[in-house]
Amino acid sequence: MTSPHPNQPDRADRRTLPYPGDEAITAARHRAHQVFAQLFTALGAGRHRLHYAALDVDGLYALASVTVDVTTAPAWHLDADQDEFTAVEAAVTAALEGSCTVLATLVVQTGQDPIPAVCGWRIERGWLHAMNPVTVYAAVRPCASGSEPVARVYPAPFLPDPSVTG
Repeated sequence: MTSPHPNQPDRADRRTLPYPGDEAITAARHRAHQVFAQLFTALGAGRHRLHYAALDVDGLYALASVTVDVTTAPAWHLDADQDEFTAVEAAVTAALEGSCTVLATLVVQTGQDPIPAVCGWRIERGWLHAMNPVTVYAAVRPCASGSEPVARVYPAPFLPDPSVTG
């Protein structure tokens, strides 16, 4: 499908990706809301840093991250920078839709003291699939000359795909 704004002038600095269509975007956005509901339920209360990375079909990388403070009592509440969270939400939505993304991951770092804990998911086939902890460790380990602590990597919580589980 073509862009909904065909009269928009082409610019050399603007990325041109295929436009998947309104229905596909709406479905992906709904799935993103389901992802985040399950994700924050699985992670629970605390401070979580979400790191999104993707390779798009045009060969460019897309990166986004946000820190989210989750409280569960007396009621669920998320506190995050609105612009950063919107960027991560939009990126995850695009990856869930899939027509413009070759490879995408979401890595979550929880806590800072004394050692952060991390886990991650691949975003493919319209959902999040837990990454092997060894792969996550390879992605987040600090440089040999760095003084940062080595993160404790744990298996990512399973997030059931509602389209499969009914």
